[in-house]
Amino acid sequence: MSRVYTIVKGHVKTWFRSKSTIFWTLAFPILLIVLFGAIFGTGNTRFDLYVQNQDLTANAPTPSSQGYVAALNHTGAFNIQTVPAEMSNPVSYVRDDAQLHNRGQRLLVIPVGFQNNLTNRKPADIQLYMDQSDQASPSLAGVITAVTSSYAASLSNSTVSLSVQQVPIVTHNTRYIDFFIPGVIGMTLLTSGVFGAVNTNGRYRELKIIKKLATTPLSKIEWILGMVGYQMFLAAISITVILLFGRFVFGVTATIDIYTIGLVVAAALLFPGIGMVLANFVKDADGAEAAANAITFPMMFLAGTFWPTETMPTVLKVIANYLPLTYINNGLRDAMIYLEPAQALTNTIIALGLAGFFIILGSVLMSWKEE
Repeated sequence: MSRVYTIVKGHVKTWFRSKSTIFWTLAFPILLIVLFGAIFGTGNTRFDLYVQNQDLTANAPTPSSQGYVAALNHTGAFNIQTVPAEMSNPVSYVRDDAQLHNRGQRLLVIPVGFQNNLTNRKPADIQLYMDQSDQASPSLAGVITAVTSSYAASLSNSTVSLSVQQVPIVTHNTRYIDFFIPGVIGMTLLTSGVFGAVNTNGRYRELKIIKKLATTPLSKIEWILGMVGYQMFLAAISITVILLFGRFVFGVTATIDIYTIGLVVAAALLFPGIGMVLANFVKDADGAEAAANAITFPMMFLAGTFWPTETMPTVLKVIANYLPLTYINNGLRDAMIYLEPAQALTNTIIALGLAGFFIILGSVLMSWKEE
């Protein structure tokens, strides 16, 4: 038994010395619980709904139309986004604003004369613009129809006819796998870039290789760019495999253009740059790996890799807007699936700016001699 105790004791000591092992054993499951609990634990998923209230009096919503919007908001199913009443083409306005803020493209139009029709017992029709290919559309249309019927019944004149007319629009006619493939590419670029830079830096530090580089003409920025170039090579191989597999197994047709290439280059610069910055704050390989896990996993789940960010609570949406992976995922979908070059270009510029910042910061923080 003493020998068994010695073996157990030795392994326990080894476990306590390995920060990455502790992370995978304790911190990782806790992190997953926190993330999924924050995203789904409330059981109160809200979807974005644009509302244009054209029924005004003295440039203010009529009481009846305002009460109807309040009834929709009271369900807790929607994040109400107001469309200015003077907009002559609300569908176009919603499309532009939704793409800019990464929201769902659903529009409810309350027409002029809404209150007057209810008062005079005339039929009142509300128009609901939705993409029927959106998986959430049937359930959301059902909620709106139920609220409309309930609101009509609550009026003093319960014989009023209030109905919802659904108008189909095409936003992004995609399957979930079409949405998912760009997210997988972004996730692959994230993990290979951050972990590749962190692990290589940690291993070379322990072997005193980095310290020896100080005796060579090699500069720190050249070393970082060399690491980035290697990650670009790995990224090209990974993306090719993902796209071929998605094409021949699931029939995913993704567009590869200059924007796609620009985003991949930006990601291949950005994520190794983050890894090089991170490597400056942890001095051993195990600690570096644990730190990389703590950075990459929350980013994976919060940046719209597996599901649209619009389904997340408001606080997490705000956090997602500040995550580098969010711009890569959104840009790849805009370029490869949705064919929105303007949005793809915007995300590319942001990603390149972040990449330049982290590469320069990593070069400044890194010290040859102290390594």
